[in-house]
Amino acid sequence: MRRSIPVVLFACAFEVAAAAKPEAPLHLTRSWRLSLDAAGRVADLRGDEQLDPAIRTPLEHAIRGWTFEPGRIGGEAAPTETTLTLDVTFTVADDGNYAAHIDDARVGGTIDVKPGKTVPPRIPRDALRVGLVARVVVKADYDADGRIVAIEPQADQGLNSLPSLERATVNAVKHWGVVPERVGGHGVASSIMIPICFTVTQGLRAPDFDCTWTPPGSRARIDNGGAFALAPAAKLRSDVIGHAL
Repeated sequence: MRRSIPVVLFACAFEVAAAAKPEAPLHLTRSWRLSLDAAGRVADLRGDEQLDPAIRTPLEHAIRGWTFEPGRIGGEAAPTETTLTLDVTFTVADDGNYAAHIDDARVGGTIDVKPGKTVPPRIPRDALRVGLVARVVVKADYDADGRIVAIEPQADQGLNSLPSLERATVNAVKHWGVVPERVGGHGVASSIMIPICFTVTQGLRAPDFDCTWTPPGSRARIDNGGAFALAPAAKLRSDVIGHAL
């Protein structure tokens, strides 16, 4: 009898949204690198240039008007670089234009997604044998240069996980890099939480599995391979979460 060959799927959530306007609501998570002055105003921002301008332009216009609390050095506010990540739901109005609702907005360090920086975990043999869908969440501490210096699995945040999956995740993520916040020109060491999803099947059809992870006490929707910053140096002052643009 011919043996089936396991098909292993590992998805990282760094894809670019299609430009076509959806009929149903569309949820997107996108990030911008912000430069803040010492008063917390946005001096510059850099985002995904491939994002549909009909989405990107109004979002960036709104972000430029928001105010933030910058990081501090010796108790004094200082120019700060941080990453702003938005969870946004888009709907199409009767006039054909987008309407955007800010589900969550957060700042802090984030994963460095340059090519070769986020090599996925290797699937362990016991997972290949049984077939599964699972989520592993790890807490990663990084230094001022963005090098990960410690990783700890968060068992209470995982789903259908195995010890071997946790080990595989730790072994992969320890080689990843982080884009840290910078305050007064200096990198800031901190910590992030990272969810990693695994889907292992014995056929070509993968089971339905939404790996979106919501940190306790947060509205954030963290996709596979994304990051949730802990204790960021900067903070968002403007009241935008739960509001429409």
